[in-house]
Amino acid sequence: MNDVRCLCTTYKQEGIGMETVIFADIDGTLLNSEHQITTLTRQAIDTVQNNGIPFVIVTARGITGTYPLLDQNGIRCPVITYSGGVILDEHRNVIYHDGLTRDRAADVVDFIESNNLDMVWCAFSFEDWISQDRSDPRILNEESIVMARSREGAIASVERDEVQKILCICNPAETNEIERRLGEHFSDLMIVKSSDILIEVMPMGTTKAAAIRRLCALWNLPIELSIAFGDSYNDVPMLEAAGKGYLMANAPVDLKCRLPLLTDRDNDHDGIYWTLKDLDLV
Repeated sequence: MNDVRCLCTTYKQEGIGMETVIFADIDGTLLNSEHQITTLTRQAIDTVQNNGIPFVIVTARGITGTYPLLDQNGIRCPVITYSGGVILDEHRNVIYHDGLTRDRAADVVDFIESNNLDMVWCAFSFEDWISQDRSDPRILNEESIVMARSREGAIASVERDEVQKILCICNPAETNEIERRLGEHFSDLMIVKSSDILIEVMPMGTTKAAAIRRLCALWNLPIELSIAFGDSYNDVPMLEAAGKGYLMANAPVDLKCRLPLLTDRDNDHDGIYWTLKDLDLV
């Protein structure tokens, strides 16, 4: 990627530092409840980019579930997908990737199916999205949200021996129990609840925090100068790692007790825009 000094702007405002970069989650953060980017939030992205500030998407979504949204809104920027499993530059070149082997991913799926867990699974390998059952309403809903289509199949059908993530779409009443059981059985893997119905299974060490550290190091930018926005459990490490990590006002109540910075407004009322405005960045 380009040297970050070609992308950053110098600021004199106290608390921001000499340079900055903005990291933002997608669902529940960048998008409102209708899964849209509001006009003001879109304007904020344009403004910071036009001022030379890097804006980076950081999402648990896969590659195919991220770029339709960016294309629809005319956004070009670096993207961290699979919560850090694949990082792409602004030209969509892969600059980092990691994942489970097919065999290890198959172990997870075998455990899920043999224990009849109340959920449906998906597996992601780069741009390949495999689902357990495409007729399941939970899969169809996920496809509708991310504007991409999965293919029904088995882990063995993955072409590359690298599975970035297994996504578990659960009955909300069972999510915590499924998370517990997966965590107990696969202590060597990263098991993360990303919403009240979603659990991600990834290689140990795959986090949004690790990904933003990796980009900041690549750009030779101290992470203490970064700003991040997120709304859910899988965003917490990133918000704690960033210099200024803002939890969205629509976040779960228990998270609001854990993090000191909170946007004044939620994702339906341009929380990102108004926070950046308060920081004199838009």
